[in-house]
Amino acid sequence: MFFGIGQASYHKRYAKKRGIVFPMIRIFLPAEQLRSEHIVITGDNARHLALVLRVQPGEIITIFDGQGYRYECTVKQVHKREITVQMSRKEPYSVESPISVVLAQGLPKGDKMDLIIQKATELGTTRIIPLITERSQVKQTNKLVRWKKIALSASRQSGRDRITDISEAVTFSDFLASQMSPPAKAYVEDIKGATLNVLLSEDYKLRNLKELLSRNSSVKEVVLMVGPEGGFSRTEVQTATEKGFTEASLGPRILRTETASLAAISIIQYTLGDMG
Repeated sequence: MFFGIGQASYHKRYAKKRGIVFPMIRIFLPAEQLRSEHIVITGDNARHLALVLRVQPGEIITIFDGQGYRYECTVKQVHKREITVQMSRKEPYSVESPISVVLAQGLPKGDKMDLIIQKATELGTTRIIPLITERSQVKQTNKLVRWKKIALSASRQSGRDRITDISEAVTFSDFLASQMSPPAKAYVEDIKGATLNVLLSEDYKLRNLKELLSRNSSVKEVVLMVGPEGGFSRTEVQTATEKGFTEASLGPRILRTETASLAAISIIQYTLGDMG
């Protein structure tokens, strides 16, 4: 929850008067910056804490290192460009899903990728790889910094202790070349502890995603390929299946690419992860 300048202080006073517990302030910092009990916060984090959240000395904030630990800290000094805090407790912490989800997303038009990254991060996706495919109308992008900021904000907002990794955009062929898994037996038998490679296909109605996941309940990672507007070409589908990807559909209706990605991740987390 974020407030404009001045609003945060008002909401804190309002909450205190009525005995309301104000939401804990959470930020991410690299582990190497958390080796001392006295921590100096600078850059965007400091500006956000000082100017937006209006933190005051004595307040408690929580810092996550993205490696499975959280740190309870007390604010000591506040300046616009620098916040000094003292660490009072470090403890293991994780709300991460037991299933690792890697989304290889065909680049869509406009700002749809922003939405996909934000919501996929909230749903617990481990990594997102933007794909340049035959039918991608976007063939190059300089949005990696923006996408990483969106993932950081979504991780913080959703209470995650890790930040979804956003990769540079790669071509379809380069992505497949990076996948070292042998041809899948996914639909035939349960692959215990392995990676399940799934290609969403609106044309393939013989196998739906739920059925495929149910047959592979012991996998630890799902690599999900979703095409851009217009989906994957038949050549791409054939090449992917030869590399070990299994086609699956989301049912009889045709979904927009951003809807398909988020629906598929939700199904994966419900079937194999921690969504109830």
